[in-house]
Amino acid sequence: MQSMNRRQFMKALSVAGAGAAIAAGTTALADEAKAQAFALGNADVNIAQEVEVLVIGAGLSGMMAAWEIANAGHEVLIVDQNGFYGGDAIYSAACMMVSTARLTQEERPEKYSTIEEIRTKFAPYYPDEDSLDRVCLQQEWAGKWLDLMHYDWGYEFQPKMEGPYQQAFFPRDGICTMYSLFELIDEKVQEAGATYLFDHTLQTLIVDGNGELCGARFLSKAGEIVDIAAGTVVLATGGYVSNQEWVTEYAPEHADLGNIVSGRKGDGIKAGLAIGGTLSGMKAPGNLNPRYEAGHMLGVHYPILGLLPNGKRFYCETAVHNAATGALANGYHEWYTIFDDVAMNGVDQELLKHAQDVIMTANTFEELAEGTGIHPEYLQAAFDDWKAICEGAEDPFGRKLFLQELQPPYYWIRNVPVRYKSCGGLNVSIRFEVLDAEGNPIPHLYACGCTACTEDIVPAAASGMIVGTNIVEDLA
Repeated sequence: MQSMNRRQFMKALSVAGAGAAIAAGTTALADEAKAQAFALGNADVNIAQEVEVLVIGAGLSGMMAAWEIANAGHEVLIVDQNGFYGGDAIYSAACMMVSTARLTQEERPEKYSTIEEIRTKFAPYYPDEDSLDRVCLQQEWAGKWLDLMHYDWGYEFQPKMEGPYQQAFFPRDGICTMYSLFELIDEKVQEAGATYLFDHTLQTLIVDGNGELCGARFLSKAGEIVDIAAGTVVLATGGYVSNQEWVTEYAPEHADLGNIVSGRKGDGIKAGLAIGGTLSGMKAPGNLNPRYEAGHMLGVHYPILGLLPNGKRFYCETAVHNAATGALANGYHEWYTIFDDVAMNGVDQELLKHAQDVIMTANTFEELAEGTGIHPEYLQAAFDDWKAICEGAEDPFGRKLFLQELQPPYYWIRNVPVRYKSCGGLNVSIRFEVLDAEGNPIPHLYACGCTACTEDIVPAAASGMIVGTNIVEDLA
């Protein structure tokens, strides 16, 4: 391998840092260009492997992008920092909101929406026409993804249950069982011919002697530098929720909270910035999670009570994401979720298993008061208020579902608000191409999922499919 001299390196690095780097073609590196290739910030490159398309991140968006591309007959390598596929979504509650799918139209017609209806609904929140177009496109592809999973791949989602989110689909075995869906996606990805390289963390992108994108550098779990050349690169490494510095800068109101997502430090976003990309939508997310998903997600299907340490109810328990933000709004960094055997013996056992070590049992009201530390008089007042609501009194929080008193034995979880996702990422076009400071696409560099400002599960899957179809079109 021929290394660049210092003068060549500094000149090329200056160009890349100024945002003038553009992507290479879709073929393997030419010998001359390869001889002068360098990793951004490091002049030494030793190409270990060359691929047609490199997808960085084996989460939902990356896997769907890889499937689309490999299924069209192209060579795809998926690299991930973890030792397995699935990313953050595989551990999530997996509440998949979809209103545009044929499956929604057939099984839950009252929740079905056309794209025109979606556009009208979202227009007040997206005054920028380009952003509105992109969001509507993701909603359209969200329906395509759900229908692909069900009609084409045969995945059966959990049957419709009573609950507040009737447009939402859950994995077949209930809340927090996303692994069953990922197993099927992985099967299809491998059938299409895509391959994986696990335990390799993205360090930076690689450009050739002309400053053109030609691959990426990774650090293996064993501490070895691995350089991979590629004609097209997809950044799907997730968001930056575990990057304390960035959270402090872009979401300072959440900076003092704990974080349940590890390894999401914005590596893909940083790599896109280094080659001339720009940021978009960097702000605090609209909601937070409890430390244990059961602390709010049980409210989707079962009767629960959420009480502050002072014994007060503080939110509508079926509006699950109001729990953490509601506690903070009331000046508390903790609350108690109380439930009974209706939830304990329900179908969502995996959800309970995620919190099994912190689920406490109280056989009597007195034990519940003692265990939670809530003054018995305050706790009794809360139970009395709830009884009145169950008997027909109006709930001040507007709750309409699961209006039934809790019966002993009682179960409770002490929860605290935590971060679990970030907002914003690389600025992308409607084709999910990474854009430079002038708003021009950096050719053959794409981003999807949380790396490209997507917050939720189904839009992330949709963004991956959009990226995949666009790359297939470009490679044709």
